[in-house]
Amino acid sequence: MENLQATVARVRATYGPTMTDDECARLCNEVAWIHRASGWGINTKPTGTHGTLPNGVQIAHDILHYKPTNELVDCLQSAGAASTPTWNPVGPPQSVDRKWVAPFDPALWGLSPPSPAPVPTPAPVPTPAPVPPPVPSPDAVLTAIQHLQDRLNALAHDVNVIAHEVLALRNDYRRGMVISLQNRPFGPSSGTVKSPQ
Repeated sequence: MENLQATVARVRATYGPTMTDDECARLCNEVAWIHRASGWGINTKPTGTHGTLPNGVQIAHDILHYKPTNELVDCLQSAGAASTPTWNPVGPPQSVDRKWVAPFDPALWGLSPPSPAPVPTPAPVPTPAPVPPPVPSPDAVLTAIQHLQDRLNALAHDVNVIAHEVLALRNDYRRGMVISLQNRPFGPSSGTVKSPQ
């Protein structure tokens, strides 16, 4: 693990005599950004004394995090006040909420976030033209018509047979009524009027 105190001092010189916690967090991020190819990052710290980066991430305001060995280094003495550059390795994180975070490009802070790339609109899929049903041959049409005509003739025949049967039943019924009336006794006991003699 290389000693980055010279880089810390160079970046510290760009700030005033005292620094806020957020300025210290920015300094740590910038140093980690410069040495990101070696595995340097920053360390999350959601509680206690910390600084907030412009993107809202809360980090330790005086710690650099070396990912290859998971070691923390205190790089600012009296951070948030005089903020003097130092180099004091302190070992691995002592809490599960203290995680390595890749540094952010400080040149992008203060700029509007990049617009997302436009999502291409897929070309509409043309609706295929409906396929017309096959046109039957004239012979097939004539055969179908003849079949329907034969069926119609058979139905007409069945209707005629049924009509004759109904007529026969009606006639039988009437004859039965006449016979029944002729065989029926007339007189006072029958409750009907006696026919004149």
